[in-house]
Amino acid sequence: MKKSLFTKIAAALLACTTLGAVLPFGASASGSSDPLVVVSLGDSYSSGEGIPAFYGQEKPWEQRVYDEDWLAHRSVKSWPGLLTFSGVSGTMKNYNVRETNSASCKWYFGASSGAETKHISKQTQEKKTSKRISLFKTMKTTYQLPKQIDVFNKVSGDVDYVTLTIGGNDMGFADIITTCATGSTYLHFGSGKLKLEKEIDSIWEKFGTTRANIKNVYKDIENRAGEQAEILVAGYPKLLDKEGKGALISEKEATIVNQNVTKFNNRIAEIVSECKAEGMQIHFVDVEAEFDQDGGHQAYSDNAWINSIILTKQDQDLEQTGFVSAYSIHPNENGAKAYARCVNAKIKEIENSKVLRKAALRAAEKAEADAAPAPELTETDAIVTIVDVDELTGTVTTETETTAAPETEAAETEAAQTEAAETDLIPADEAIESIQ
Repeated sequence: MKKSLFTKIAAALLACTTLGAVLPFGASASGSSDPLVVVSLGDSYSSGEGIPAFYGQEKPWEQRVYDEDWLAHRSVKSWPGLLTFSGVSGTMKNYNVRETNSASCKWYFGASSGAETKHISKQTQEKKTSKRISLFKTMKTTYQLPKQIDVFNKVSGDVDYVTLTIGGNDMGFADIITTCATGSTYLHFGSGKLKLEKEIDSIWEKFGTTRANIKNVYKDIENRAGEQAEILVAGYPKLLDKEGKGALISEKEATIVNQNVTKFNNRIAEIVSECKAEGMQIHFVDVEAEFDQDGGHQAYSDNAWINSIILTKQDQDLEQTGFVSAYSIHPNENGAKAYARCVNAKIKEIENSKVLRKAALRAAEKAEADAAPAPELTETDAIVTIVDVDELTGTVTTETETTAAPETEAAETEAAQTEAAETDLIPADEAIESIQ
């Protein structure tokens, strides 16, 4: 049976409407969807310095010194690699783009030990290695790691999350710990300030520049990642056990260091809040409380989640000559897990908030639709009977619909003629008359 042009159009519109109704939010008609994209940047507290093994360390030393992952000391046990997301099996470690190509999730790991704010988006980071290979020969190399923000040149798809720790090296925390170990209060005489206190005062005097650099990093990341990306800025834990470590680090030194870490975290949180007020999708993740629980898990505590000062070089230190390992005063494996717990909790909070916002929006739309008055038949509407005639049997089928009436008699006549021509049907009144 042939159908009228009006009926065909109506059926097509109904099919389109039904398809749109059954598709999940964000999905296309082909069933494809974008992968989850996570980018992890920052300094040694994000790269996993102090937690071997590092990506690339299985290579011979001669090749290792040119491997960017190893030079940056990106650990296979780092906390960014332990992050989890609803709907994605496993952790980000399973989706490192350097090792796997997944259609559902992609993790770009760009953090580097020793990085300062300038190494995120302003300049490359120099990495030096040295190793004695014979009694009279030491192999030395210098390599420039690319700006971390360049990782976005390799990103495929929209970025969902960016994780970050940055600013600790700008503040000179490594130098502060060195001062603690080499200038103990037990060797200080008189009432003047400790060398440590003078050093910290000098750092805070320059904080205006550091603050501006940190905020600029957040802006640069947003610019490259896109406004849709959620930026997660993790803080730092207190570093030293509150009682210090005997003659090496006094209780007073430990107190001074830890108080200034807290002060720095508060400044970071303020910058994040300022950026958030300006419209940035950015969040501060506090880790102090997690490391402080059960009496504290700082370096030299009974159950430390932070390495103590390690006075001998470790086999994966970039510079094998000299003393003191770069692993010193960095989170160990348990510390990385503590970081991951804090950041995963923030991710869950963000995702739950998104679900609630979507549910509230749908509820508001439904309430608005329910409140809308039912359409009334106006004098510009008309009751139209569509008549289809089977040319072989002569069977007549009629269908009554409400539609907008033609505004003029001429328009009505033209519409009837067009429909009759396209469907090869006789006019409805003649069909009924002939059957009668």
